[in-house]
Formats: sequence, structure tokens, C-alpha cells
Amino acid sequence: MEVGRECERPVCRWSARLSTGPPKPLVILTAGKDEQFAIQELVRRPTDLGIRPIQFDCFSHPGHDAGVFKRAHEFLRPFLKWDHALVVFDREGCGYDQNPREALESDVGNRLAVNGWENRAGVVVIDPELESWVWDSSYQVSRVLRWPDGADGLKRWMAERGLMKEGESKPARPKEAFDAALRHRRIPHSSVLFRDLAKAFKFRACTDAAFQRLISTLQYWFPA
Repeated sequence: MEVGRECERPVCRWSARLSTGPPKPLVILTAGKDEQFAIQELVRRPTDLGIRPIQFDCFSHPGHDAGVFKRAHEFLRPFLKWDHALVVFDREGCGYDQNPREALESDVGNRLAVNGWENRAGVVVIDPELESWVWDSSYQVSRVLRWPDGADGLKRWMAERGLMKEGESKPARPKEAFDAALRHRRIPHSSVLFRDLAKAFKFRACTDAAFQRLISTLQYWFPA
């Protein structure tokens, strides 16, 4: 593994151009625009997160989940003067879906540590994907999708189509369920939807382990 070599890949030259501004307390790397729009909107809610207000940069990797898993340390090399780095990607789609979330976080964290981010970086792997956070606030999903009969109507619709079992708090395949709901409402997929969901997201409703790791990491770095 070439973790110690100076990066000459085009994506690193591109990320170097992004880092021309002054260093900030935090740089965030996500796997796509959906995650980027959602995470940066969450960080703009410091009171709800339990942190102090901070300046930050947030980018998405052109290689998506697999690109973040393999090359986050390269993308972030031009940002080494920033205080902290937060890396967020999905377990599904990273190329090592069979590995548990914790192992993937450790792999990426180790590569970041030996490339200048030791004790300054955090890695959050969403299991299986971003939409699993979305469904922890199903009321907001029904509101954003303007679903008839609200959250209860949305849950009934998913149960009727086998997307969610009776008694489950959210669908087992969150991305497929979200995309099916979008198609049913004839709403095109857009990262703006994730921004709107993040704006109204109910933090206390989300018990997802990766989401809690995100919150605890930010609270440790930037206590209120």
C-alpha cells in the first residue's frame, strides 16, 4: 500500500485546488453529494449537536464510497493544516461490504494516521447507507415527500409492498425503500432532499450507531 508516497493522482491535484482558502477547524470528506448536503447541514446546527459553532469545509469524493475508503488519506493531504478531518461513507458500495463497520473505520483511520492525521481524524461508516439515518426520522420523510396520511400512511404503504415488516422501526433496505417512495410520489432524486431532511432532522429520534459516533466525535473535538 502506497500510504507513504507523495500523491500525484489527478484527484489529489484537484483537492489541492480546493484547499486554497485559510485553514479551518474541520474538513469533512463524504462519498457523494447526498452525504455532503446532509452532513454539512447537520454541522450547521451546533446547538442540536451539542457543539460550539465552527467553520468547516465539506467535500464529496469523485470516487464515491470506494474512493473514500481507498483514497481518503490522499484526498485530504492538502488539508493537513486544518485542525481535524471527518470522513463519512457507506459500508455498501465501498468495495468491502462484507466487513463490519468498525473494521472499515479502523482501516481508513490507520491510513489517515500515518499520513499526518494522527489523533486528529475521525471516520464514520454508515451501515448500510445514508438512508438508514433518514428513516430514523420517518415523520420528516413523509413531510418532505408530502405523503398522504403522513408517517403512518407511508409505513402502511411500505408494509403493503414488502419494503418494511410489521413491527420494524425502519426498512431493512433503506435506500431501496426511499427510492421506491420517491418514484411513487414522482419526485426526482436530488441531494436537496437530503439537505431539507437534515434541516429538520430530529436528533433524539436517531439511535443509529454511526450517527451517534458522528455526534460524539464532534462533541469531543468542539465541546459547547
